[in-house]
Amino acid sequence: MSIEGRSAAVRLQSVSKAFGAVTAVADIDLVIEPGTLVTLLGPSGCGKTTTLRMIAGLEMPSAGKVLIGDKDVTLLPPNERDVSMVFQSYALFPHMTVMENVSYGLSQSNLSRAAQRAKAQEGLALVGLSGYDDRLPSELSGGQQQRVAVARALVLEPQVLLFDEPLSNLDAKLRRKMREDIREIQLKLGLTSVYVTHDQEEALAVSDRIVVMNKGRIAQAGTPADLYERPADAFVADFIGSANLVPGEILARDKKKRTVTVGLGNSKLVLSDNGVEGDKVFLVIRPSGVTLDGKEGDLPARVERATYLGSHWEYTIDLAGQPLFVTQPIGKQFAAGDRIHIDLDTGQLAMVARQ
Repeated sequence: MSIEGRSAAVRLQSVSKAFGAVTAVADIDLVIEPGTLVTLLGPSGCGKTTTLRMIAGLEMPSAGKVLIGDKDVTLLPPNERDVSMVFQSYALFPHMTVMENVSYGLSQSNLSRAAQRAKAQEGLALVGLSGYDDRLPSELSGGQQQRVAVARALVLEPQVLLFDEPLSNLDAKLRRKMREDIREIQLKLGLTSVYVTHDQEEALAVSDRIVVMNKGRIAQAGTPADLYERPADAFVADFIGSANLVPGEILARDKKKRTVTVGLGNSKLVLSDNGVEGDKVFLVIRPSGVTLDGKEGDLPARVERATYLGSHWEYTIDLAGQPLFVTQPIGKQFAAGDRIHIDLDTGQLAMVARQ
């Protein structure tokens, strides 16, 4: 007997959810392809957890449909949806052993007790907890408890696996290890997975696609690279990774070359025209897309703060009256007060409309 990965598409069609006068989710359409891991990302109150709970059946939509595979599950209870959920709080039974926790959901199946135990042991092996069968949750670390929760969800062989902020209770080092393990298991079993987090780095690390939500709506959906390199607006640019939003103005457009000339302080930059509307723009400058140079250049700046972090330097610089956060490899060193010039890597430079 072995745990098999089953997967189905998830479709949200014009789904909304209101709590009284408050609209938590507003008319969203979303398709999650079978076997992919899609992360719902956004700040607190953006609607991501409510969306996950509607997929799980823990909340009923006020409007719209939820489909898993070809089945309309909009009004079905959680136990009839063929989904499993890994909660932020682990939700383990404290009086049960690890084995009893993992096999609990199998007790309603047609499997013999021996078969249930064998499947639970395989689930524990998948999450690296073989031999922990008889321990209580109180005898495990936070990371181990989360692994038990993942194993408990996996043994049910759901069509869709849901993660609700699964790593938020873990320290930074353990979060990195757990996110790698979750992604490895998801890929190995080919599970359709929906993952909720407010942590941008976590979303970038585990996702096939990211859905950025803001005020109950989808701000942008795409691959991690799409969102990081080609943000749709200032909100997405600021939320996905570190970004400096520097105001500029389009001074000229060359339709033949598909370029624009952007004024930045007293300087001008020629950039690819990405179709941004209007002349008021933000330049999205990533911290790693800036090179500091003490020599003459087009963009004069001044170092305001320098911080040594072992593997790299972090600088805050003043560029045309705008603070700019910059990371630099170990090598050249500058100090607060230094007059410098900067070079911008246009390959790491995006441009969005300034409302």
